[in-house]
Amino acid sequence: MTVICEECGKVYHLDPDKLERYRGQSIRVRCGECGHVTQLSRLMETTELPEETYSEPSYATADAPPEDAEDAGPSLGQPDEEETPAVAGGPDYSGSDSSSGGWIGLRGKMFFLFLVIPVVLMAVSGYFSYMQINKLTKEITDQSTELVAEAGKDQLLQKARDVAVQCEIYLRTHPELEREDFSYDPTFNQIAVQAVGESGYTCLSEEETADRGFTLWAHPNPNLIGIPDTEETMRKALGPYFEEWWDLMENSWGRKEAAGTYRWKDTDGDLREKYMAIVPINIEGKKLQLEATAYMDEFTERTEGLRENAEQMTMETRNINLGILGGAILIIGFCIIVYGYRLTRKIRYLTEAADRISVGDLEAEIEVRSKDEIGSLAEAISRMQDSLRFSIERLRRRR
Repeated sequence: MTVICEECGKVYHLDPDKLERYRGQSIRVRCGECGHVTQLSRLMETTELPEETYSEPSYATADAPPEDAEDAGPSLGQPDEEETPAVAGGPDYSGSDSSSGGWIGLRGKMFFLFLVIPVVLMAVSGYFSYMQINKLTKEITDQSTELVAEAGKDQLLQKARDVAVQCEIYLRTHPELEREDFSYDPTFNQIAVQAVGESGYTCLSEEETADRGFTLWAHPNPNLIGIPDTEETMRKALGPYFEEWWDLMENSWGRKEAAGTYRWKDTDGDLREKYMAIVPINIEGKKLQLEATAYMDEFTERTEGLRENAEQMTMETRNINLGILGGAILIIGFCIIVYGYRLTRKIRYLTEAADRISVGDLEAEIEVRSKDEIGSLAEAISRMQDSLRFSIERLRRRR
């Protein structure tokens, strides 16, 4: 416990253990230099309060102990404690947090408020922005793929109709041409079998009324021409995917237009989706139909390239955002470290100066040259220091 003489400014440090027996009482302390008596009211009522609580004395100034000193409580007289300097050494500029008042200092709070919270908000915002961009990209490419596929299907159907009309015109002008001779007539075979896209083609078949099958009479593969049991051949070729193709053929029976997709296994074993359009050829006495087929991915390969480019741009945008976020973290963190260190150093300096003044070191120098609130605080402490010094001088002159 620290006591300062109000007359001469002498500083005394009292041992709390020796004051334990006077708990809850008022005591008097006599200065060994000038004899001034200081009265402390109701000393240390509870042990749960910090020691600084008891350093708020109520002073009763006198030249000598009052006559009724016995009624005022026990007197310690001149304290036996060894006199110690008010503050040992000067202010600490090392930046330690020994004077921090809580489990988290000012710099920690600045990190949390100005770095952690903004970074979290930026990260959440960036994540949702990335998800929205990715979703938008997927929707655009999916819709583009669907539109392109529909356009390709329409073109394939129109191709089948055009070739069917060409075959009909040729057959009407060559009524002597029999179906067995279709593939041997180079002109008709060139009309009936045409390329569609990169790997698609057109072919001509005839519906068989007896077993509701069909027979190919014009096809790029000459080994399939004229085979009566084409259904069995296609069943072996398509395997488990035969029903998809067969349902499509059944929809065309009765000289109707039909179109749809089915899966086809290439020679290299890849399973790819095909689209086929079937258009009847209007020749009396013959149930001929023109078929046009092509792979679906040939329609959508351009949009697939667009999808890949969009996904790549999305990833690049994400990486750029992450780079910006990382740069912002470094810049903000550096600013907080530098500014926070300077700010907390000034605050600790003023705190130590105020502690020195509180124990009677009224000559402590306060050197803070800031044109902000910290500078205003330093000026206020300086004014308080001068005011205390003048007050003590006035009391000494009165004596």
